[in-house]
Amino acid sequence: MSARQKRKVAAVAFAAAVALSAAACSSGSGSNSSSNSSDGVADGKPLDPSATVTISVDCAPASDQPGLQAQYNDDLATFRVKYPHVTINPLPKTKCEDPAPFTAMLKGHTETNAFYAYFTDQNQVLNSGEAADVTQYINAQTVPGFADMLPTVKSEISNGGKVYALPRMYYTTGLVYNRDLFTKAGLNPDQPPTTWADVATDAAKISALGGGVTGYEDYSGNNTGGWHFGDEIDSLGGALTTADGKKAAFNDAHGQQVLQTLYDMRWKTNGIGPTPVTQWADAFPPLASDKVGMMIGAPDVISHLTNSLGDKPDKWGLGPMPGGSGPATGTQDGGDLFYFKKSDTPNQIKAAVAWLNYEYLTPGQGQFNYARNVALSGDPGTNKFIAVGLPEPELWAPNTPMSQADAAALKSSGANMPVANYAAYLNNPVPGVPEPPVAAQQIYAVLDNAMSAVMTNKSADISSLLSDAEGKVNSLLANQ
Repeated sequence: MSARQKRKVAAVAFAAAVALSAAACSSGSGSNSSSNSSDGVADGKPLDPSATVTISVDCAPASDQPGLQAQYNDDLATFRVKYPHVTINPLPKTKCEDPAPFTAMLKGHTETNAFYAYFTDQNQVLNSGEAADVTQYINAQTVPGFADMLPTVKSEISNGGKVYALPRMYYTTGLVYNRDLFTKAGLNPDQPPTTWADVATDAAKISALGGGVTGYEDYSGNNTGGWHFGDEIDSLGGALTTADGKKAAFNDAHGQQVLQTLYDMRWKTNGIGPTPVTQWADAFPPLASDKVGMMIGAPDVISHLTNSLGDKPDKWGLGPMPGGSGPATGTQDGGDLFYFKKSDTPNQIKAAVAWLNYEYLTPGQGQFNYARNVALSGDPGTNKFIAVGLPEPELWAPNTPMSQADAAALKSSGANMPVANYAAYLNNPVPGVPEPPVAAQQIYAVLDNAMSAVMTNKSADISSLLSDAEGKVNSLLANQ
């Protein structure tokens, strides 16, 4: 793209940002009113471009993500060309969901018209009665990519044969690692470890570099510890709960192995440092400052490091989720989506469907407008950088028209991320395993204690920790 074209794109993004600021002043983030038009009809047709509608949307990029914010604003401006009478009031957030405020939001009926949630929130959201059934609004005209979505994605946005949401992101977990630290420790950055035993060996070598460097880090609080415990037990062929979600299943040899591996890395081989991270955001500063060699995570870990914390893309590699004797037998998948507020009018639902389809579900547009994203991107290592080329989101089934169109769009635009650094991940695909179907976040909260204990208490009794957690989870699930 020429410099002149880049200036034109930037000017459109700036104009959109000004318009959004004015719109935000005129309507609260939870607004569910449509102005100067009828409420519309739930007839399965796309939104009439002449309809005047105001909607609020959760999880817009925040001010600490200026690159992504410029992308989002540019998309809003382009969307408004087709729908000139639709006003979208975005609610910017650095972290799109905190469990406690999210629950309070549902109880207080303060959701935006299209509100963000994790896949694991389905039970809570539907039980709250706050989500609209949008089945009649989703079809080949309104969401052309719906038929091509991965079955796992479709299952997360549906319940009982009804559609309640549209997806934004789908991921499977791998091993994120610092290629520079691998090189300094004498390890091959093109061959990340594929077993937990090798992770422990490599972590010890990285920690031996000294200077406060830790080979491996893991979570221990705010539901993130239990979340990673679930991913790690899946990698070994175990499970957090029975398939029906009615009982705990982690108090077994697989659960023992997860905690024993972490305990040994902390207390025997020095692969884990003395201060485990207690929440999602706290993991990133030490990663960005070259103080941590490895952590399990989805590709968006690299995206956050480069987009929000100004880290350099070439530093990071992505390997498959480690397993017992090679790449994992399964790895936790997950993602996020947008529900529609129960009190939305038909036109508000139609407007939200049109926006979400444009922004998150159309190859070559919105988040998949790779050429535009590269043009708007700042330099690598700044928070204006927009990562293009990471293996995420993976929303469509392989070899479908949508997946092929997305691949073609990326190939024609080019990437600004080192795609070769993710070869180990791409060449060793690990099947995704859904998170627990019932009370996932509450289960994670219970298991935070076990994760914290093995990394902070040298006298931790793994059997007792698992038995205690099993009892609490079984009690929790019995009351669902």
